[in-house]
Amino acid sequence: MKICVVTSYSVAVEPRAPRHALAARRAFPEADITLVDLAPEGHPRPPDPESLREAGIERRTIEYPTRRAGAARLLGRRLRRHLSLASFSTLGALSEGVFAERVLGLTATLKRLGADAYVAHNIDALLPAFGAAQGRAAVLFDCMEYYSDMGDSQSPTEARATLVAERRFLPRCSLVLASSDSLADVLARQYGIRRPMASYNVPPLAAALPSRRGDGLNLYWRNSVLGFGQRGLDDALLALQRLPPNVRLFLQGRPDHDGGAMIRSRAAELEIGDRLTLLPPYSPQDAVEKAAHHDVGLCLERQGPRNHELTVSNKMFDYHMAGLAVVSSDMPSLSHVINRSGGGLLYKAGDPASLAAAIEKLHASPQLLRQLQERARCFALKEANLEVELDRLADAMRACLGMGRHAG
Repeated sequence: MKICVVTSYSVAVEPRAPRHALAARRAFPEADITLVDLAPEGHPRPPDPESLREAGIERRTIEYPTRRAGAARLLGRRLRRHLSLASFSTLGALSEGVFAERVLGLTATLKRLGADAYVAHNIDALLPAFGAAQGRAAVLFDCMEYYSDMGDSQSPTEARATLVAERRFLPRCSLVLASSDSLADVLARQYGIRRPMASYNVPPLAAALPSRRGDGLNLYWRNSVLGFGQRGLDDALLALQRLPPNVRLFLQGRPDHDGGAMIRSRAAELEIGDRLTLLPPYSPQDAVEKAAHHDVGLCLERQGPRNHELTVSNKMFDYHMAGLAVVSSDMPSLSHVINRSGGGLLYKAGDPASLAAAIEKLHASPQLLRQLQERARCFALKEANLEVELDRLADAMRACLGMGRHAG
């Protein structure tokens, strides 16, 4: 059997694709498994994850042009994407370029692999996977987000195209994965498909943790990019203003285009600048260790995009593994995890006063703080970890591919 796992991002920033390649190896030890990822030209290529090398999984990285490297080709791709969007708007025609310019040509690459099964990650890769399957190979799809309502990063045309693609292809997938139980339920109802398997973004087991910072109550929030918007950062700053001086906030991630100046300016305006620390970006493999130095992990998603209501960021599970008490907005999927783990408190989404009140409970009661930290860690060690999840994924792959039912 030949299995191709494909993601439209680099494995350096996309943890789910490598873990599904590992699950495929666990399910089919003798299979020929290739992981295809995309990366920008002119940037250093991250090394292959050690786990992939140890499992004998080949990685093929397709580079796409950038301003730094291949500016002329980038311009050509942008023109093709513009034409793809225009064609969809006028004729309803779906093509690679509708979803992202970086995946242009991906279908042809996947066809050449001639796999028996394609495991596609991200909506950008769904159409190329079916184009390569050509009705003879199985297609498995990892629906990590509620792609038809992603918020301010998505145009109305892209949202409509996503609905068309999911309506057309999800019923034909041999297996659909979802990043939460809530998302699985909605996808099943919306598209009339068998309920997808919920596969959360859990981290590897961390047997030992570093010591905490100490001195007061240390709050921690991380994101791929530090900035204001629908992830709720401003709510944390406004809440911090209401809390005692020995409550501090640590933010970790890549600074926005201004280098973090807007965040610092806002903190100065609220007179909390001396209680705010911006930490440098982290590597995904270090996420749990970086979180573990703190006391409380924050999940600040606001209402608005349906995606925020239905998905759960991997930071939630990293916080649990790191033994942090979690304070989370009461979005449905986030609430489901907190209620299941018993490792945190909920506050009203978008309400800084409610957020501050939840944090104050932990500040006022070290016993409650320790109790929630212990519950969070126990939940992670018992069930919310990669070893458990790989077994579940391998079982699901054996069930859908072992019987030879291909819906490509």
